Amino acid sequence: MIYVGMDVSSKSFVIHALNERKKLVWKGEIEPTREGLRKLMRDLGKETKLVVFEAGNQMKWIAETLKKIEGVHVHVVHPNEVKWINQSSGKTDKVDAKKLAELARGDLLPRKVHVVEGAVRELRELVSARDQLLRKRVALINTLRGYVKQEGQRLPAKFFQGELWKERLGRLPLSRPLKLIIESFQASIEALRDSEIEITRRILEIEDKRIDLLESIPGIGKLTSRVLVGAIDEVKRFDGKKALAKYGALTPRIYQSGEVTQLGRINRDGRHEVRGMLLQCAHTVGRMKTAGSKPLREFYERIERRRGKKIAVVALARKLLTTSYGVLKSGTMYDPAKLAA
Repeated sequence: MIYVGMDVSSKSFVIHALNERKKLVWKGEIEPTREGLRKLMRDLGKETKLVVFEAGNQMKWIAETLKKIEGVHVHVVHPNEVKWINQSSGKTDKVDAKKLAELARGDLLPRKVHVVEGAVRELRELVSARDQLLRKRVALINTLRGYVKQEGQRLPAKFFQGELWKERLGRLPLSRPLKLIIESFQASIEALRDSEIEITRRILEIEDKRIDLLESIPGIGKLTSRVLVGAIDEVKRFDGKKALAKYGALTPRIYQSGEVTQLGRINRDGRHEVRGMLLQCAHTVGRMKTAGSKPLREFYERIERRRGKKIAVVALARKLLTTSYGVLKSGTMYDPAKLAA
């Protein structure tokens, strides 16, 4: 077995390869291309190879290329799982590659990143693109609010919802330069909104039997169900519902020293799109009056009485995620009777 540590960058891939006796068999840089990876694997010989690298924006094509080569295994690690590499005082690309190779040889690698394929990969990419468009549109809207505020005008919270916001904005008593700025911003905001709508339409076209299972849960609609399927993929890869809750960024931070254990704020290390969508669903479920939503609503109301609305919403979002885990693992529709029990 040859253990290959690889530090990925846009200019080159730094390689450090060891054999089972910790002997250095290859060290240097290769071109960041498919042919560069194939040539490296040929140069390393016919022995089985384990290639380790950190997840990043080039993960998809690198993993796909290596998986097609016979005798090559891939282990992608999350950067947060190997923070000691990033925090070390002597951090360089060569050192990073060497440490990854040594971790692999010592069987000390953290759990590998799940590399999705097919329709689930498409879902993830579309959801990520939609999120980026939404963030940029909101950033432009907030910039407009700042400009208008400089001239003593305050826009209501839901001012930009609906189709008439441009007309309402045009009627405000603003200076000529600001009106020119607003006209320029309006075109960009509308373009981002149209692109967001088009990507959302494509997301909703994707079908999967797991989507139908998730939509049986109160509050989880067509978009949220697809976001969850894209993030979770194979539910069996999680050790349990607590592991999924952590993956969905819906578990509290833990501070422990001796016999003292304290729970802090919600840990944001996870898939933020899952957390955001489920928080919106939790607000909806808290207002629902259907029979199916009753166990979830009662759970929300109990926590709200003790801890307040904000904590209750987060707790209900986590409850929706763990309920999704049960539905996907059992392969059956949501049953409120089981949840109540």
